[in-house]
Amino acid sequence: MTGQQAVGGYYDTFATFYTNQIGSYYQFDGTQIIPMTAKGYNADLKWETTTTYNVGFDFGFLNDRLTGNIDLYKRDTKDLLSYVQVAALSNLTNYLNTNIASMTNTGVELELNGVLVETRDMSWTAGFNVAWNHNEITKLNASSKNKEGVRTGGISGGTDNWVQKHDVGHPMSAFYVYQQVYDEAGKPIFGQYVDRNNDGVVNESDRYFYHKPTADFTFGFNTNFSYKNWTAALSAHASLGNYVYNNVASNSEMFKDLWVNNFVSNRVRSALDSNFDDAMYISDYYVENGSFLKLDNITVGYTFPKLFSLGADRHASLNVFGTVQNICTLTGYKGIDPEVFGGIDGTVYPRPRTFVVGAKLNF
Repeated sequence: MTGQQAVGGYYDTFATFYTNQIGSYYQFDGTQIIPMTAKGYNADLKWETTTTYNVGFDFGFLNDRLTGNIDLYKRDTKDLLSYVQVAALSNLTNYLNTNIASMTNTGVELELNGVLVETRDMSWTAGFNVAWNHNEITKLNASSKNKEGVRTGGISGGTDNWVQKHDVGHPMSAFYVYQQVYDEAGKPIFGQYVDRNNDGVVNESDRYFYHKPTADFTFGFNTNFSYKNWTAALSAHASLGNYVYNNVASNSEMFKDLWVNNFVSNRVRSALDSNFDDAMYISDYYVENGSFLKLDNITVGYTFPKLFSLGADRHASLNVFGTVQNICTLTGYKGIDPEVFGGIDGTVYPRPRTFVVGAKLNF
C-alpha cells in the first residue's frame, strides 16, 4: 500500500488567511491597512491510497541471450484526489482538492531483451516492452453533487467550460461532450449537436462519454549496435488508444472575431476545415485520436582507441559522438504534440529537436 501525499498546498486542510498584495492596501485614519482574505479549505482531505496486487514471471533462454519478464497487476485506489468544482456558497472558493472516488487499474506488462549478434567485432542488442492497462472508476464518494458524476477537465475559452467527467463505470477523466452533426460531405455543421435522448431539446442531458485520455497500450523500444570502433543507439516509444481534446483548435477556429480592434486575429490553419463562425467548445469534433510513435533519440559515435601514448601499454582514447533528440512524431493528431498530460492540449509551442555533438577523452 502506498500513499499519494500530493494533496495540493501545504495548508489545504486548515482554515487560513493570506495577506493581500500591495495594490489592495488602503489608508484609514492615517494608518495603512493591509487586508487579509480567507482561503477555501477542505478539513476532510486525506491521502490517496493505492493497494497493489501483482504476480510476475522472469525468464531466460539460449543462455540468457533472450531474457524478459511478464507482470500482471491490479491496483485499487481509494480516496482518489482531484481538483474539482464545489457547490456554490459551500466554501470560499470555486475549486478544491477533494477525495472523490475509488478506482481500479488492471493491466499486463511484458518486457523482452535480446542479444541479436555477439562476435569479436560486432554486437547488437535490442529491448522491447509493451503494457496494457484498463482504468475504471468503481465508486464515487457519497455526496449529492456526485450523483451525476464529478466535472473536471477545465478548458480555455468561454466561462466555466469543461470537457471531462469522473463517473462510475467509466475511465478516469473520460471526455464528456456533445455529439457533432455533420453534413453529407462529412463537414461539421456549426451550432448543431445530436439530440441523443430525443426529447426535442439539446441540453446538458445530451452529453455523452466519448473516449478517454489514457492509452490502452504503450510501447517502448531501444537498440544498441557496435562494430569495431563504431557505436550507434536508438530509442523510441509509442502510445495506442489515447485521445486528446484539441483546446488550441477549439479556442482558435472561430471566425466571428477575426477582425478585432483593426487587427486580424490569429487563427489556426484547421479553421478552414471546420469553418465555425463561433466557438463550439464542447463538441466531440475536437476530441481526436492521439495515438503516436515517437523516435526519441539516436546517437552515433566513433572511438579512437590509441590517440596518444601514456606509457608502456597505456594509451589515451577519444570518443566523438553526435546525438539527435526528439527526432520525429508519427501521428494522425492535428495538433502540435499528442503527448499531453491529462488529455487536454492547450500548448502552442512545440518541443524542440536537439542536436548534440560531443567528445570524451579517456586517459
